[in-house]
Amino acid sequence: MAELPPRKNATPTKLTKLLISPLKVLLQMGFPKHRAEKALAATGYRNVQLASDWLLAHVNDPTLDDLQPREYLLYLCPSGFLHSQLQEFWARSAEECGRNGAHEFLPHVTLVPPFKVPDSAVPSIVSLLERIAEHENQPIPELRLETYISQNFMGFFLNQDSAEVIKVVASRFARELAQINIAAEAHTQALHLTLAYNFPSGQYSTLEYLVRNINPNTDASHWQLRLYSRDIRLSGKKVYKVIFPHVPRETDELELLLGDFVYVDPEACNNSIDGWIEGISWLTGCSGFLPKNYVEKTAESDAWTLHKSVELNPSADELDEIDGVSASSDQALRLLNQMSPELGCNNDTNSHRDQPTSTKVVAVRPTELSKCTENYANFNLDMAGLSPVVERPLAFKQGPRRLFIVRHGERIDFTFGTWIPYCFDETGKYVRKDLNMPLSVPKRQGSPESFYKDCPLTILGETQAGLLGQALRAVGGSNRIQHVYCSPSLRSLQTCQNILKGLEIEHSVPICLEPGLFEWLVWYQDSMPQFMTPSEMLDAGFRLCENHQYFIDFSELSDRRESAEQYYMRSHYVTQCALRCTEHIGGDVLLIGHASTLDACSRQLVGGLPRSAQELSRIVHRIPYCSLAAVQQCLPEESSLDDSPDETGSNKIKWKLIEPPVPPMTYSANLRFDWQTLLP
Repeated sequence: MAELPPRKNATPTKLTKLLISPLKVLLQMGFPKHRAEKALAATGYRNVQLASDWLLAHVNDPTLDDLQPREYLLYLCPSGFLHSQLQEFWARSAEECGRNGAHEFLPHVTLVPPFKVPDSAVPSIVSLLERIAEHENQPIPELRLETYISQNFMGFFLNQDSAEVIKVVASRFARELAQINIAAEAHTQALHLTLAYNFPSGQYSTLEYLVRNINPNTDASHWQLRLYSRDIRLSGKKVYKVIFPHVPRETDELELLLGDFVYVDPEACNNSIDGWIEGISWLTGCSGFLPKNYVEKTAESDAWTLHKSVELNPSADELDEIDGVSASSDQALRLLNQMSPELGCNNDTNSHRDQPTSTKVVAVRPTELSKCTENYANFNLDMAGLSPVVERPLAFKQGPRRLFIVRHGERIDFTFGTWIPYCFDETGKYVRKDLNMPLSVPKRQGSPESFYKDCPLTILGETQAGLLGQALRAVGGSNRIQHVYCSPSLRSLQTCQNILKGLEIEHSVPICLEPGLFEWLVWYQDSMPQFMTPSEMLDAGFRLCENHQYFIDFSELSDRRESAEQYYMRSHYVTQCALRCTEHIGGDVLLIGHASTLDACSRQLVGGLPRSAQELSRIVHRIPYCSLAAVQQCLPEESSLDDSPDETGSNKIKWKLIEPPVPPMTYSANLRFDWQTLLP
């Protein structure tokens, strides 16, 4: 028998599991195919964990095995400044005039009304929408809106030119759906965005005043194609959100958890004589009776699932905008290159003697790169003044420096889904419900709601970080890592703390809190997280460097329209600041952030250009918890630059990606055990 030839790239068999689809993973976990497809459709195909959590939550759902598909809708939704105006209008009109029909939905223009899609076909229609948006050849002009006000309807209509172009996109989507046997009809009537309807005549004047205060045609507004889906049981019902928890006392009562929504028949709600109504839980799919005063009306769209959002560029050149000025990737890169020499540490101590003592070091917004050279030309930055570690001996200046970039460990919300209602009682006290949940959570303002977008790690997440720290210590990281910068998110701080414990340097190297390391702001369209304050972090046991001046202040994290290019610029700016202000000390630098941080903080440093939004979204799914990226300073003989100096008078330092000094970390999914499965 002939011998097997050696594998060129030997790969452990278990690693192939990382490449299989979410559906196959759920099937391997033992879920029936129709249930797995239903769970993935209900959770927007976000990830396996959310789908499995959904299945466990819906274990008593009587419709779990029904093959009835969900309903889907294609909307054109505003973003940017117009969206902010509409949100304010929605709130003020509800406060001053009460709710009307428009409050049932988010601000939108209907392109394709509800159509049914089998759960197995959901990935196909999402890919279809991406393909249409990506390959639409017809330039999309700037969308213009015209105000319309009558006694029973107020809103905006797309002007004829804008409407015709959008109708072409919607019609093509409907035709493509028909080719895969999905019946849908594009909206062919006048395209409009409803602001108010079904309102009493006495509210006309107030609503008219509020509508006329909206400027619908601003340069700072953008539009998105959004594909939503909703539970078929929502048809003919209204959505209420739970404002008080309820533990059932009778078998026909419905358990209410904070954060849940309930589908209620409006007629039954109005005709209730004892204050009890029947509803269906969005969280569990179960039905039962509930006290009417424990819920309040909310928009139906709050209970929908967003499957895909595609930005519509109103211009044909497809250029990103930086502070209102159109700039291509090359232009933006040149702007940053113009700025970067001024970030360098000037080794000439005499250059600082004539500097006025009132000079203030300012963090420049990456979204204002065109102004950076002007801001930095007015004075020389004393980068040593930004460094909290000038007291340390300069013992690690020799040899090439390294930059380590780490993603945080396993987060509790992605592991357990909607965990807050389960883990906090009526008084707000945290109760551990699983061994993988933290023993306790830090005290903070706004708890427990403030944990919603700023959650802690699981026990496994803390262990992952500790293992990574121990591995780095084993290869000499304890003696080399001298500077640590961390995102303000709680999960990043806990990861950083446990890595430093594993390195056994938690008492000698403080954590420099750096807001600029927070992830891409576009993922927080509705609102930003409520971060813990520095004093709360100190009380929680995090050893922060109190002298560190933020490279980018918290106040700069406000533009949730941040483009992918602007996010890369922000991250690169923070990386450059961290390297330059510690250059005179030497030693390796550790950055703790998010999945996107590994690429955003290294790509331009090694000579690459910012990725597109689509490329960034794809790459973050390939960066698991506690992934480690390593970048090393090139030696002179490795540099490919010529001998000509840059504006600072010295050759520009180059960096390269290297293989991390420690192996990656692989682990398997572990289902939650229910002891009742052993009952006879």
